[in-house]
Amino acid sequence: MKIISLIENTAVDDNLFFEDGMSLFVEYNDKKYLIDTGLTGKAVDNARRMRLPIDEISGVILTHNHLAHTGGIDAVMKLNPNAQIYLRAGAKKEVFKKNGLFKSAVGQGRSFFRRYADNLILFNSFSEVCEGFYLASCEKFEEKYINPDRSYFTLGDDEKKQQPFDFSDESFAVIFPQKRKADGLILVGGCFHCGVGNMLETVEERWHGIPILAVIGGFHLSAANPKNLNVSPEFVNVTARALKQSSAEKIYACHCTGFKGFDLMDEILGDRFLYLAGGEALEF
Repeated sequence: MKIISLIENTAVDDNLFFEDGMSLFVEYNDKKYLIDTGLTGKAVDNARRMRLPIDEISGVILTHNHLAHTGGIDAVMKLNPNAQIYLRAGAKKEVFKKNGLFKSAVGQGRSFFRRYADNLILFNSFSEVCEGFYLASCEKFEEKYINPDRSYFTLGDDEKKQQPFDFSDESFAVIFPQKRKADGLILVGGCFHCGVGNMLETVEERWHGIPILAVIGGFHLSAANPKNLNVSPEFVNVTARALKQSSAEKIYACHCTGFKGFDLMDEILGDRFLYLAGGEALEF
């Protein structure tokens, strides 16, 4: 099994694009999948530059409906019109982000769901992509692990009253790289809005006792500028300690983790903690 970072906020090669988004190319059991599609079509461009068969994708997993993860879907589907798109049903609810007195939509709108109606596999809390490759959602919700960014909201039935969004669109992948599931699993998330600690506890309850070989994803610790934090150092510590106390052998951060967030987590996690830049590959 191989996981290749198509695009994120950095790149290891000057010939590759980078952007404030995330997309992973997954080779698993002779099939190809994408986990997220980045902010634009540049993930597809990078795949071509890395000579990856981007036109052989069987399925696209969208971890949540934010444009940094779904924005490149049209470029992907143009090459793979029959590919299945996996997304939680909660993503159909339109979500906005506060920006002072203004608001902006954060994800794909209603036209996306009409355009890809025949491709979409909408699930509530759990789905199987193929044998050994699953999508899950949080079943544990300890408040201390949930990302404190409360700027996301939906509108009530009157389209006026703002209601906090509960991230019912968010899922994460659980992949077993070996035929024997007891040999270990990999947890892949997008931004861990619901909290990586909650996801780890969900995995422990559903797949009790199975080693976690790696946790991969963005931890939503930075704002637009990756040098800054958009959460408190205390929340970073809580996140890092949840990972340290888990059985995860390696943790690979990317995208919205940010440079400052990475450095703070690195102080706690040490050698177990690594950065997965655009163009880098992991094999399991």
